[in-house]
Amino acid sequence: MRQSAMFTEDELKAWYTTNQLDLEWLEKPSRHQFRWRLNNDRWVTLARQVSHEQSLRKQFSKQAPRDLYIGTSAWLNPVDLPRLKDEHAPAPILLDHLVVFDIDFRPFCYRRLERARQVTNSLLHWLEQHEDLSLQYISYSGGKGFHLVLKDNDRSIFGTPEPRLREQKVRDSRKKLLNRVLDAGFEVDPTVTADTRRIIRLPGSLHGTTGWCCTRISREQLSQPLKTWRSTIPRNKRHARMKYWPLGLGGTFSSLVALTTRPLKRKKTKKQHPPSRNPAPQSISMQMSSQVVGTKGRSALMAWVPTRWKEGQRTYFIKTLTEKGWTPIYNFTDGTHEFVIVPRAIPIQQLRKELPKLGLQQLATEIGTLGHYWIDMSTPQQGEKDADELRHIGRWDEGASISNVPWSSTHIEALRRLDVEVDPDGDVAGRPEPAMRIVTKV
Repeated sequence: MRQSAMFTEDELKAWYTTNQLDLEWLEKPSRHQFRWRLNNDRWVTLARQVSHEQSLRKQFSKQAPRDLYIGTSAWLNPVDLPRLKDEHAPAPILLDHLVVFDIDFRPFCYRRLERARQVTNSLLHWLEQHEDLSLQYISYSGGKGFHLVLKDNDRSIFGTPEPRLREQKVRDSRKKLLNRVLDAGFEVDPTVTADTRRIIRLPGSLHGTTGWCCTRISREQLSQPLKTWRSTIPRNKRHARMKYWPLGLGGTFSSLVALTTRPLKRKKTKKQHPPSRNPAPQSISMQMSSQVVGTKGRSALMAWVPTRWKEGQRTYFIKTLTEKGWTPIYNFTDGTHEFVIVPRAIPIQQLRKELPKLGLQQLATEIGTLGHYWIDMSTPQQGEKDADELRHIGRWDEGASISNVPWSSTHIEALRRLDVEVDPDGDVAGRPEPAMRIVTKV
């Protein structure tokens, strides 16, 4: 089912009426793009430049944002930016690009946030020792982690005369920096740092899911345990409680296993059979349907990547899907295996035809039988063994997605629940109500 909004429109308006947005760290807010998501999940991109905080807050007089973001790049004109792969529109003039690292640890709880704080603090020290960067600010995101925002002291790359080449050079430079950080062992979001079109939460804005405020913090706070300064973070009065260590996916599985395997209380009968000495092991798994809910004959593509795949098979998979417009291909991991989601509303006959060629015959067979297929959203777990949650690790395809195939609203919502924001740039089919079920396997 679709998740309902945590706050009403009136509550959101009240927050932005009584709480200031933090733009003090910006040299020129008018150079940045501002975007926000409303309570009805519609995205809004500000179609004008704003130079101060008051003019930005005026934009929320009719509808306040559930989540508010700012672009990480500074542009000569940030209004109506063309897409990266749009070679027909004049190239925008990139003036600067902040170096941003996003450190998140799911789920939202004290223990994971404290771990994220430690990683962020260590990363900041490592950057100061190994890179030529100046710290702009540190922020608690209001959710599951922290943002490190820095500035590149070497400005030579921004002197590249040709606008498209300049942006590409910046992206390439950021990718190299990101790889150095990843190679050093730091757990950062790999999709943020190198993206010149990226948006991040604006300090002072309310996190629409937790009710905690995205807040700039000092270096001293970052170096101290979260418990010593957590109470200073602004939040809505109906904020989500930050549990110490909530029941994770593995714990949920264990509880469900206990519930589904617990014998029902019955009256004793005259004849009772002794229990089997070697009962068949049971596992429990959460599954989601590939069906685009609300449509007839359309399905998204979701699959666990076969461990037998070589690099050539993966390349063929990406090439085939790109040629057909079945992109983007979002990549996840549970720590051991890879999982992909393609949030497009693909006609099932086309999908059924291609799946065997892609090495996914079993999914094709199930589509032929059911008209869709169910797929585990986690590795089936037995007994008390914990399961790692799916974690987004990037995309297999690169750049903007150009396609005539409509987006699947159902699977955009599924991605959102996996903490991946998708901004559809074309037709959207179906309803944002993923079909899910819990199954017990023997």
